[in-house]
Amino acid sequence: LVIMAFMCWYYGVRAGMVANIAMVMNIFLLLATLAMFDATLTLPGIAGILLTAAMAVDANILIYERIREEIARGAALRQAILAGYE
Repeated sequence: LVIMAFMCWYYGVRAGMVANIAMVMNIFLLLATLAMFDATLTLPGIAGILLTAAMAVDANILIYERIREEIARGAALRQAILAGYE
């Protein structure tokens, strides 16, 4: 929750919420897949889920910072978003 609040504060409500929704959906799909296969959740599995969430946050940080760089260089918003996700 602290990371989600920080993402909303640092990147603004819209971009932060998009990143948070993506992270929550990622964890939800991972847990749903584990439930579908009736997998046992062990301590290393929990660590893997936390690592997956951290990588999702890291990916969003890289994308948003790239978008900021492109806007600072004078690119249009649409082109900056395309470059960020590229």
